[in-house]
Amino acid sequence: MMRRAWLWPAGLVALLMGSAAANIAFMLVATGDPSFAVERNYYQKALRWDETMAQAQRNVALGWTVAAELSPAEGGRGQMRVSAKVTDRDGTALDGATLSVEAFHNARAGQVREAVLAPMGDGYTSLLEGGRPGLWELRFRVTRGEAVFTQVLTRELTAAR
Repeated sequence: MMRRAWLWPAGLVALLMGSAAANIAFMLVATGDPSFAVERNYYQKALRWDETMAQAQRNVALGWTVAAELSPAEGGRGQMRVSAKVTDRDGTALDGATLSVEAFHNARAGQVREAVLAPMGDGYTSLLEGGRPGLWELRFRVTRGEAVFTQVLTRELTAAR
């Protein structure tokens, strides 16, 4: 009779341990998925919403535009080339600026690539790792003197032929 008295508590402990183990396994699967992503510093971005809106107004006042293209890098190796041209309100190429980009594939938003584009001709260019074909989000930041301009673009990278 005494042996049966321990079955209920032992069963409850086994159920609780099994539940905890399953939750840990689910957490590992969810956080190990490369297509799962959370916006970096999302809470700080939410707190700075007024700054974001002020930047949007400065963008309109500057009248600059970023035109960007993605292409597979020569020689493959899983790289892609980001080429961008910054123009002012009149369509004149903007030189002497510092152009940086945060880029991520829509299916792998947790893997953000960052680069500063180098001046080349009348535009800017850089190589980025992970040239996976598909849609990419490009977050540009253009700095020229005291002026700062931001623009978010979506571009498609086609497969190398």
